[in-house]
Amino acid sequence: AWCWHYADAADALPGVGMSTAAPPSPSPIRVLLCDDHRIVREGLRQVLTDPANGMPEIRVVAEATNGSEALQQVEALAGTHGVDVVLLDIAMPEKDGLDVLQSLGQQWPELPVLMFSTYPERQYAARCIQMGAAGYLHKSADPDDMVAAVRTASRGGRYLTEATAQSLAGKVMRTKAVRPGTG
Repeated sequence: AWCWHYADAADALPGVGMSTAAPPSPSPIRVLLCDDHRIVREGLRQVLTDPANGMPEIRVVAEATNGSEALQQVEALAGTHGVDVVLLDIAMPEKDGLDVLQSLGQQWPELPVLMFSTYPERQYAARCIQMGAAGYLHKSADPDDMVAAVRTASRGGRYLTEATAQSLAGKVMRTKAVRPGTG
């Protein structure tokens, strides 16, 4: 699977990315899981905390079953003092993931939020990235991609799958359409 790790761009391509992300921390990456389906949260917890994924260890510090609860959990964890990455579903009761993403961006702009959903990338990925998400993953993503996304986001980077990159490129091309005679 093709994925672009923005935090690694400066190392991979000189002059590209210009990441200021710090090297990975030896302490566990603290994750808040936000999804209204228990089986999804349990599956994500299993994938993220599997010892086979190596260091740094990922630890799920809290879970939320709706958007309002997600905001309450971040508040209770004191924002970035208690959580390193938020994994956030789009379709949730009370407050949807887009509303939560917007609120988190206003209250804790330094807190990385990874969006994940059953909605195809072409439908929401570009919008989520524009709103400040650190990445967008489809719920059918490979478990290794989910782990890599959490690690990348925890270092301050952006994680883009090929589908998300294509969605962003399409949006850029549509907004930069050149009118005849303007160059």
